[in-house]
Amino acid sequence: MQKLTIYFVLCSYALLGVFMLSFIILSWFEKEYKALKRALLILVIYIIILFLLSFLPDSIFYILTGLVLMVLFLIVLKFGNKNIEFNLPENRFDERDVMFSRNTLIKGTDKFEEYYKNRPENKIADDNFRKEPGLLAKGAALYNELLFTAAKATFSSVNLLQPLVSRESNALQTKLSEKEIETFIRKWAIQLGAADIGFTRIKPHHIYSHIGRGGEYGKKVVLNHKYAIAFTVEMNHESMTFNPRGPVIVESAQQYLNAGTIAVQLAEFLRNLGFEARAHIDANYRLICPIVAQDAGLGTIGRMGLLITPKLGPRVRIGLVSTNLELTPSEEPIDKSVIHFCEVCKKCATNCPSQSIPHTSLKKVNQPKRWQINHDTCFNYWCKTGTDCGRCIAVCPYAHPNNFLHNFIRWIIKRNPINRWFAIKLDDYFYGKKPRSAKLKSWMLARNS
Repeated sequence: MQKLTIYFVLCSYALLGVFMLSFIILSWFEKEYKALKRALLILVIYIIILFLLSFLPDSIFYILTGLVLMVLFLIVLKFGNKNIEFNLPENRFDERDVMFSRNTLIKGTDKFEEYYKNRPENKIADDNFRKEPGLLAKGAALYNELLFTAAKATFSSVNLLQPLVSRESNALQTKLSEKEIETFIRKWAIQLGAADIGFTRIKPHHIYSHIGRGGEYGKKVVLNHKYAIAFTVEMNHESMTFNPRGPVIVESAQQYLNAGTIAVQLAEFLRNLGFEARAHIDANYRLICPIVAQDAGLGTIGRMGLLITPKLGPRVRIGLVSTNLELTPSEEPIDKSVIHFCEVCKKCATNCPSQSIPHTSLKKVNQPKRWQINHDTCFNYWCKTGTDCGRCIAVCPYAHPNNFLHNFIRWIIKRNPINRWFAIKLDDYFYGKKPRSAKLKSWMLARNS
């Protein structure tokens, strides 16, 4: 019995050692050198402790066995996940109130005068961001000619997709079954580059009330499609470490393009089969991406107002296709553990340069409970720096790469409040409560700009 106990303890210690060694190796590949150094320090201390334990009496092993079992039990035990009131407003949102739409208004035009006549409360905040250079502008604080020009080129490529968003469908409808088409769409979207995909029935609050961008500005949104296909594309982890500098908006633009390309392909595929379909891409949405994606089972909207996905956190862009093809809605419920985690974490709020993310607990906004960021101060910061920042995305503990170690941490976070508290402390220790942004690589530097 004693030998069995000793063997069990030694195996437990060996597994912990392997876990730490794996973490060190992965940190090297992830270029998280602070985490690597701190993990090496813990591993050295761990080896010293193991050496010292060899001189202790055997009875100590019984105590250690109890401690190991207790820790393992606490890690896997599911408790404290109380129900939380978290939902989204059922009223339709006017896209004209989105900061990107307000940014397109030109002083002296009829649109400008009409908008601020109806929304005078937005005038002061909008006058403030108009005093700044603007997104990707030359006078911006983080201006980089190479990176900003690259981002502009990619956004221009997104614009080339606009004529393909909505077109006539084939008059003859396929005889393929809805299940066959649905299965194909799931597999094909992943092959095209989607990280995840889900379906949902379109609800009234998914749809914008009025169009806020493009040639149809101000018109009421009419969308008769009953179902939506939602998918995510991954934003590169290393690119996000350069936040809030140029590589972030370059990566952001690229994934808007990738999401748009996939959405256009899926929509055209459905139209060719005889079904109505519309792609929803950057600057041409009729649906609200995070809300639709959440209802399609792709994740949960967190403190920063972005979709937190199971394996990539907020490090995604969302693509949508609406259609009259009858789809099987995804049945993934909202992950309440994400809400619980966001309640205690607050890392995005702590690191937000413009302090636009609330530190407070969930509060009622138009009846339902949810977090609401300050879009005015957030966008004002974007206009000052010229980039879309991305710091909240980069520092989120859920945003670490999709591998077995980080996925294990994501799994234990779901179990109980103790794990969530411990995961936050570990994240702060290994990566920093306020992680430093990575330095630009030599090829990214525009020395003459």
